Amino acid sequence: MTPLTMQYAVSNHVRDTLRAIVGASTNWSDHVQAMEERKSLQSLLAKKQEDLPARKMKDSYIEVSLPLGSQPQLREKYLNVYNIVRFGRILEDLDSLGVLICYTHTKAESGKTPLSIVTALVDKIDLQKHLISPDCDIKFTGHVSWVGKTSMEVKMHMLQLHGDVYSPVLDATFVMVARDPENKRRQ
Repeated sequence: MTPLTMQYAVSNHVRDTLRAIVGASTNWSDHVQAMEERKSLQSLLAKKQEDLPARKMKDSYIEVSLPLGSQPQLREKYLNVYNIVRFGRILEDLDSLGVLICYTHTKAESGKTPLSIVTALVDKIDLQKHLISPDCDIKFTGHVSWVGKTSMEVKMHMLQLHGDVYSPVLDATFVMVARDPENKRRQ
């Protein structure tokens, strides 16, 4: 059986998906209502660890493409004045992807989740390449590699297309923490 692969065209789609999962709003006037709705999700939390369904690493596998080469208009967000890929933007995408991977792992049948997942720690980033080509497509992949009671470890990889082959650029390990629907305590 092959792992479930989700394709997203750009990182904004990852963020939009996260907003839909947690019921977050993009403006303040909707924020108060969204927080009230999040309180009602408290009843969806498992009472005991044993009540949770069994999951495998492949259940959380995601692929996201960042088409810097095939969509030149996207490069403006990722390049600095020296035509070099902004590493901070890549870190931001890895962080969003890590959260989405965790939500995929803890998916709720209702579509909304009672958990608020936050990044606790960037454990490790190993660079295989120090320069990221500004005009070649990038692919991010990742999955949950370990789960505790309130935390998850997420492994992610960044690859860049050179010719017809994706070559490794970096490997990252993030630790994520689940909090209650109102983001007040660890779950």
